[in-house]
Amino acid sequence: MFCYLSQFRPMRSRRRAFTLIELLVVIAIIAVLIGLLVPAVQKVREAANRMTSANNLKQLGIAAMSLADGAGQGFLPPTYIESWVNPAAGHMYAGPFTGATGTGFFFMLPYIEQEALFKKAVPTATDANGIYAGGVHTNMVKTFIAPNDVTAAEKTHGWGVSSYGMNYQVFGRPAHPWGWAWGCMGATKISTIPDGTSNTILFAEKRAACRGGPNGSNGNLWGHGWWNADWMPMFANSDIYAANAWLTPQLQPKDSTCDPFRATAFSSSGCQVSMADGSVRNVNNSVVQATWTAVLTPKGDEVISGNW
Repeated sequence: MFCYLSQFRPMRSRRRAFTLIELLVVIAIIAVLIGLLVPAVQKVREAANRMTSANNLKQLGIAAMSLADGAGQGFLPPTYIESWVNPAAGHMYAGPFTGATGTGFFFMLPYIEQEALFKKAVPTATDANGIYAGGVHTNMVKTFIAPNDVTAAEKTHGWGVSSYGMNYQVFGRPAHPWGWAWGCMGATKISTIPDGTSNTILFAEKRAACRGGPNGSNGNLWGHGWWNADWMPMFANSDIYAANAWLTPQLQPKDSTCDPFRATAFSSSGCQVSMADGSVRNVNNSVVQATWTAVLTPKGDEVISGNW
């Protein structure tokens, strides 16, 4: 009896393999999950980029006001000035930046922890093209770069670019009787903005490079001067671009549609700007031109209302 039972062995169960249908279902589920995850990751990345850009704008606003309170003797820096400007010769500029050469971005370098770069240049010594001594203009400055600007990772003809522009209506001197180049030598006091500092834009996001657009291939170079306006780090220059200077920010322009004189909305959320009171705001893509014009002009006496 025992010999008979010993001949039997317990049966082992077979593990069933996945069928092709089941494998396809699993792959489809994974694909759906990835499809749901990728947009979420992109939104988080975009939000982080916008926060970084807002922080840069905040620093620029503070730098401009700190410069005005210090070396600027109450004046904001000019859009651009040449060392040969001399009020004694009738050049109609008597601000504290007389005798130096540079853009407003250049003069703000010491106030964004770039004093070493500022000292590397000799403000009164530039060549015929306004290029700073020591090659300062070739540097890429982190505070001048917006991470969501797709063109900010490149240099343009060796010059350092900027993802932000200066509001010419504030930093320049529009309708100057001697012409727009002289108008670059603005003389605005931060304490005397009639429309109010909370209603006036200082800086706005602006695409670093415009390649092949309706006005040709131009760039937004933080160290560039008035001799070629389409390359200057500014917007709202009514002396050059007339009515086009008041156009609202361009929404995510492509190379073929980019205009060098307009501010830029890098994302569908809108264009971020730095106000004269030190705050940072987001301008809706639906902003009307009249409202945009009102917040650009520091002394237009406009009444600004609504959520712009």
